[in-house]
Amino acid sequence: MAAPRTTYTRTEDEIIAAVTAGHVMAGMPPTDEDIAAVRRVIRGESTVEEELAQFRGTLRSGKNT
Repeated sequence: MAAPRTTYTRTEDEIIAAVTAGHVMAGMPPTDEDIAAVRRVIRGESTVEEELAQFRGTLRSGKNT
């Protein structure tokens, strides 16, 4: 029996595809900026908390186009 797949065995593109599919099914397809944020977290360039703080700052500044 094959070992079950875990998040650690998925490629970056597989993770992005799964995230995108879930959001599309929910009627909220991710933007290019959303995908870029996911990639930064996957690569360890930032944390979820850092990305959320940046997003909230954008909302507060009124520059969320």
